[in-house]
Parts: sequence; C-alpha cells; structure tokens
Amino acid sequence: MSQTHVLISSQPNGVGPAAVLEFWAQALASQQLWHRERATLYLMDHLCKAAFQYNQEDCIQKLLYQQHKNALGYHCDKGLLSSLVSWIVAGNVTPSFTEGNANPAQVWFSWTVLNMESIFEEDSQLRRVVEGELVINSSMPDQALKKAQAQLKLHIVPSLQRLLIYRWAHQALATPADHPLLPLIWQKFFLLYLHRPGPQYGLPVDGCIGQRFFQSPAHVSLLSDMKQRLIEVADFHHAASKALRVESLADAGESASQKGRGVPDYLTSPELHKELVRLFFVFVLWLEEESFQKGDTYIPSLPKQYDAYRLAKIMHKQQDLWMEYVNIERIRHEFQETLNLWLQVRLESHATSNVPSAQTDFLDPLSAKERIMNTLKKHDAPQPPLLLQPMKAPVPVISSVSLTSQREAKQLVRMDLNTLQQHAKTAALRESQQVALDGEILDTIPKLYTNREEQVTLQLECRGSSSKSCQGAAHVTIQFEGKHKNEAVSQQLHSLRKEVKQLQAEAAKPPSLSVVEAAVHVENFITALINIYKVQPMSGIHKVGISLFFAVVEFVCDETQRHPPTRQFFTSCIEILGQVFIRGTPSECKPVLQTILRNRRLCTLLSPYFTPVASPDEFVSLYEKVVVFLSDENSDVIFMLLTKFDLPQWLSRSKPPLSTRTRLLDSIHLALKACGLEPEEELLMPFNIFCKHWTCLLQYQFPDHYNDILRHLTQSSSDQLLSPDCWKASLKALGCSSLGAKERNLKKSDSAESAMLQSSSKALLSTEQVIETIQWLSNYFCKIRLATQDFKSFGLFAKWRPYVAEVEKFLEYLAKRLIDAQVVNLAQEPVGSSRTLAGERFTEKPRT
Repeated sequence: MSQTHVLISSQPNGVGPAAVLEFWAQALASQQLWHRERATLYLMDHLCKAAFQYNQEDCIQKLLYQQHKNALGYHCDKGLLSSLVSWIVAGNVTPSFTEGNANPAQVWFSWTVLNMESIFEEDSQLRRVVEGELVINSSMPDQALKKAQAQLKLHIVPSLQRLLIYRWAHQALATPADHPLLPLIWQKFFLLYLHRPGPQYGLPVDGCIGQRFFQSPAHVSLLSDMKQRLIEVADFHHAASKALRVESLADAGESASQKGRGVPDYLTSPELHKELVRLFFVFVLWLEEESFQKGDTYIPSLPKQYDAYRLAKIMHKQQDLWMEYVNIERIRHEFQETLNLWLQVRLESHATSNVPSAQTDFLDPLSAKERIMNTLKKHDAPQPPLLLQPMKAPVPVISSVSLTSQREAKQLVRMDLNTLQQHAKTAALRESQQVALDGEILDTIPKLYTNREEQVTLQLECRGSSSKSCQGAAHVTIQFEGKHKNEAVSQQLHSLRKEVKQLQAEAAKPPSLSVVEAAVHVENFITALINIYKVQPMSGIHKVGISLFFAVVEFVCDETQRHPPTRQFFTSCIEILGQVFIRGTPSECKPVLQTILRNRRLCTLLSPYFTPVASPDEFVSLYEKVVVFLSDENSDVIFMLLTKFDLPQWLSRSKPPLSTRTRLLDSIHLALKACGLEPEEELLMPFNIFCKHWTCLLQYQFPDHYNDILRHLTQSSSDQLLSPDCWKASLKALGCSSLGAKERNLKKSDSAESAMLQSSSKALLSTEQVIETIQWLSNYFCKIRLATQDFKSFGLFAKWRPYVAEVEKFLEYLAKRLIDAQVVNLAQEPVGSSRTLAGERFTEKPRT
C-alpha cells in the first residue's frame, strides 16, 4: 500500500514522493522498539527501496539520524530517552537500528541505516580522531577508540564493532550475491579501507588506513572471509551471464510454473553480469595488494586489471556512487511486481465480499470506466493534437554509404573543410588588417600636432605712481613656436580608429552557424568512421580513413595554422586519423614522406605518423629521398625525419641482404659528404644521426661492411670531404682507442698477455683482419703518395692534416694489436727455440 501511495504521489499534480515517504517513515518509527518488529522492518525495507529508486533517501535518513542522536543522548527529552533504555541495555553498547553485525533480510533498510550512521560518524569527528591515533601514534584500534572517546567526551562509549568500516564489511559478507546494492556496499567499504588520511594531519601522502583496523587475528580472518566472498560473488555473476533465461510469450505457462519454484522472471543484461565479474575481481586485487597499505604504489603505473581510474577515485574519497553497476532493471521490476500484487489482493478481497448494496460500487473497474466515459461526454469534444512540424537536423546525418566510399567521403568532407579554411583565412585577413591599421595609426599620430613660429605683441599697461605720470603702455614683441593641430590628420585618425573599432566588433562576433556545423559534421564523420572500423576493420573503411587523412592535410595552410581554433581542430583530426589509419601502414610511408618534403611546414604535424620500419622493402629508398633533400635551410625537417628511421629495429626484423645494406651505406656516405669537412651548426643534429646509422651498419654482422666503410673513409678523406668525427665514430665502433699513459705505464707484474686481453676485449677486428688492414692501408697510402707530382714532392700531410690524429690512433691500435698477437704466439713456442719474424712486408722502402 505504501508503494502504491508513493507511485500515485509522483504523478502530475501529486504531493511528490518525498512527502509520502516521510509520512510513512514517521508513522512506522513512532512506535516503541519498532526496529525489532519484523512486519515494521519489512515495510521500512520497501520504503527504503522506493526512496532509493526516487532518489529521496534524505527524507528517511534525517528521521533516523535524529532518532539515532536521541538514542545516544544528544539533545533528547527524558521521555524519549527512557523509552530507549531497554534498547541500550539489551546488549549493544552503542545503539543501532540494525542489531547484530549485519542484516541479510532487509538490505535496503540496512543500506539506509549504515549511510545515516556514517554521516553521524563524520559529524561527531569520531572517525577522524580514531584514524589520527592510528596514523600518528600507531595505536591499536581499541586503544585509538578509547582515546577518541576521551578526547571527544562522548556520553556513551562506542564499541569497536560499531565502527563503520567493520559494519560495511559484515554487511558485504551477509548481502546476497544477486542483490542490486552489493556493488555499492563494497564501494562504501573500500572508501574507508583504502582511505589515505596523511594530508589531514599535515603528513605526506602515505599508505591506506585499512590495514591498521585489521590487526587482530579475528579481523584478519574477517579479511580472508571477505576475499573468499568476493570470489564466490564473481563466480555467481559469471554463471549468471552464461545462463540467462530469455522469456517469450510462448513460455508464459512455463514462466508461471517457475515462479512457484523461486526463479526470477525479470531479464538481466549479460553485459551487467560481465561487468560485475570484472568489478569483483578488481575488489579482490585491491584487498590483496599490500603495497597500497605501505604507500609505495604509483597508481597510474598499475596494470589494467587494477582499474586505476576507480582506484584513484576511491583513494581521493570521491563519494559518487557507481550506479552503472546497480541492476536498475530488477529494482523497477520488483517495484512493479509489488504494486501488481497489492492491486490483485485488493480486487480479490472486494470480489469475495459479495455484499449486496443498492449504492454504486466505486471499486468495480467496469463501472468506473462507464462513469468516466459518461463524465467526459458532458465536456467539450477534445481538440485534435497540433500538427508536428518536421525539424531539419542542424548537422547532417552521416550516411553509411559515405563511410565505405572514398569518393563520397572526400566530397562530403571537402565542403566542410573548405568552410573551415575560409573561416581561418577571414580571421587571418582581419588580423592583418588590424596590424596594418595599428601601424598606420602609429605613423600618423606624430603628425597630429606641429610647431609653428609665431610673433605676438603685448601691451604692458603702466599704472604710474602718485609722484610720476605714465608715458603710456609698453609694447613688447614675443617670438615663440606654438602648437597647432592638423585638422586633416585629426580627421584621418578618427577614421582609422573607427575602422579599428568596427574591425574589433566583427572579430568579437561568434563564428557563423555554417562554421560550427562544418566542424561538428567532420567530427561526427571521423568518430563514426573510427567506431565502425574498430568493430569491423575492413579494408574499404581503412582506405576511406587514409583518403580522409590526406584530405584534411591538403586543407592545412598558413592561415589555418595561424588561427588557433582552426589549428587545434585540424591538428586533432590529423592526430586521430593518423594514429588509427596511417601509423604502421606500409603503403602510406612514401605518401607521407612526399607530403612532408613538398611542404616543410607540415613536418611537425605529420612526422609522428611516418613509420618507415613498417615498410621494410621501401626503407632504403625512403632514406635516399631524405638524404637528397638535405640542406642548411631544412636541417630541422631532415633531423625530425631521421629520428623516425629506427635502423636497429629494421635490421633485426627484416634482416635485409648485403646488397640492400650496401645501398643504404652508400646513401649515408653521400649524406656525410654533403655535411662537409666542418658541418654547419644547423647540420650538426642530422650529422650526428648519420654517424650513428653509419656505425650501426658497421657493427651489424661484422665484418660485412668493414671494407666498404674503410674505403669510403680513406677516399673521401683524400679530398677532405668528410668530417674527422666520422673517423672518431668509426674507430669507437671498432673498439679502437689510443694508448694512453696509463696503458704505457702498466705495472711490471702484469703479463703481456693480460695487457693484450684488456686492450682488445671490446675490439671487433681479428688478428687476420688487423694484418689485412695494415697491408691495405700501406698499399693505399703508397699508391696515392705516388699518384701526383705534388704528393711526391710535398707528401700527404697537407691533404690529410684534419685526419692525422685519428689515422695515427688507428695505426697505433693496429700496430699494438699485431705486436700483442705475435707476443702471444712466441710465448706458446717451446723454450729454447729461436725464430726471426719477417717484417719486410710491413715496411716501405725509404724515400731517397
């Protein structure tokens, strides 16, 4: 009956559900010891359910809050307090409307009571003081509770089990697994368990407070029971998501028979059960994670299964209920079922009475209908409804055909992009006009006043004196430069200021509806395209996304980059399209690179989506295009593009053949020569990346490219086309280092063999390669020494001056490696044997 009353009050012209709920709550709670009457609790449970459904829980909580304060001795009259003496003496030190640890039968009523007591715990400062004692003084929970009672001077000593963190824990254990409120009850528990109270007391953000409440063995076992309960509830919802019964009209008879066996006849979404399975497993992780209690966890770094977003809300004590996990469908069904049951009982009671009466039966539905129709006939005939005026959608609806057709998609989007581009051009033109007008005003203001030479004759009157007569006024001529205003210039300034104000007024106007519609339409199109592609990634939709990406890029110009709103919109569109359709697509590496090379201002915008590793067959050709584009003017573009060439990843994934790697090496060599002997400051950053790629190829599958790199170094150095840093990078990659003083002054106790191993532990060259390198360098330098008459007469020093230090280091390293190898060989020969080493092949006939 109460729920029927609530439903009727919520209809138009009704008093509202809040007034009815408050009336019934006061009527039920006015009885003595009402909280122990099962019938009263049953009705209160249904009232609390209706209050939850209509979001009117405050009206019941206020009534319970006042009675709870009175029971605790706060501002109550003696009569009410005497009526509650038996309640207090019954066994609970702290009174509560829910006796025992939890109430599994009236969960809605327990939910309302616990929320009310939580408000009281906050208002009385009890929770704050207890947490402060646990954090600051490291007290046990019972000790912290006693100190809080002494500090707050409470009239009634609260019992430990009446703290809300334990109340929510027990209620979570007792609530049935299929109850709609169970996720919210667990949320309330974790709001207290994972609370971090450090900042409240001027302390740094530390661990959660929950573990400090569960230190005793009894409470530890309570945590174990909660964990087991979470797993059981998750298994229940997993089974429910797989075994949902789909009811049809043909199954009506079967449904009626199942009701008798207690099977619910409401439909529940499988997605809700799946989400609840995930949520309860998240709760298990939160309960088990010890690092939360220690405070050494960085929440954003947690794995996905921890649901870091909701965990952060919990730890920041955000009280918003997670209504998405509440089975609203079941609540509405049960509410309607209760109403139908009440109507059925009422009608059956009147039908079985069979009391004869000459008066009108006002409870008969058939006669009620007849009376209503007769009453309506007494009034004017109702007017027909107003004609519906078809409304045009402010933004065109995205058709499914345009999402799969490149031609229609381009044609559709180009109109909107053109509107946005024209808006940006208008804004840029207005800005240029403003700058021009300001400059003209600044140039005109100095001309407004001018100084002109003037001459004025003044007459100084002589007043005379009593003894002498006045000869007349004195005529004084004054010459000065007077300020004169140029009226023509003043009129010009007035016109300029008027134009500025008019221009500013136009700029302050909001954009036209066509611009807004164009932006929303493009955004809707991109959103629909990406959503359908994520659900069904077809090649046709992917092609539409690619064409849409380049269509947006085509409309980027100086004006769109100059106008902040348009720049942000175009950047966002390119970013999301590039991430979904361009990045990692092999066929789009070359078009993106060509677009950047044609228009350098697009490099920053498009370079994040240039991934040459995704197209291993085109990797070298793309690299060659970048090298050809190298110059001082576009070094920043080259540097940004070179950072996208992940050479180690390309080598490890695609394992290119030797010919392909040699082609890439030649391209890098060409780039290093383009940088010159002393690279300009603008080219230093690209030059460093070229050197890094140079050494990466040298070390990959050594010695595949050793001969080619040595040949490139020597030939280009002969013409002073390479920087000495190329030698330095190459020698470092080979493990060559000059012999320093520390190596020359090795302790005498160290053997020659150990010294050799220390110096060559990181070297790539074998002994045979060292010998071959010495022979090749000797032949090469001898050949170029005799190549021209100038070299014969003056030597190679003039040409090789920049590289002498690095070549010296290289030759020193090779000679030491050779000597160390020979020393090791001699040490392995038998004692007493003698052998002369042949050294003619490493020496050159002295020059006469």
